[in-house]
Amino acid sequence: MVVMTFTRDHITFFIGFVILGGILGIAVGSFMVKLAPSLSILTAPLTKPIGFDCELISVYVRLNIAAVVGMIAGIVLFRWI
Repeated sequence: MVVMTFTRDHITFFIGFVILGGILGIAVGSFMVKLAPSLSILTAPLTKPIGFDCELISVYVRLNIAAVVGMIAGIVLFRWI
């Protein structure tokens, strides 16, 4: 039986940190905009929606400053661990 271990050099572990950092960045950015509406630049889209559309599922991603900062924080946290 093969057991998959999550070590620091595992690429899926790294991708998980980046995705989780992006999601948390979006959440924190949205919260900050609700507290101070003048920070709306944090949630302004940087790109048009990128993705694909099939009959059963459609996936689109739109980046904003808060998501990028969250992804960078995820990378820093991954390097720190």
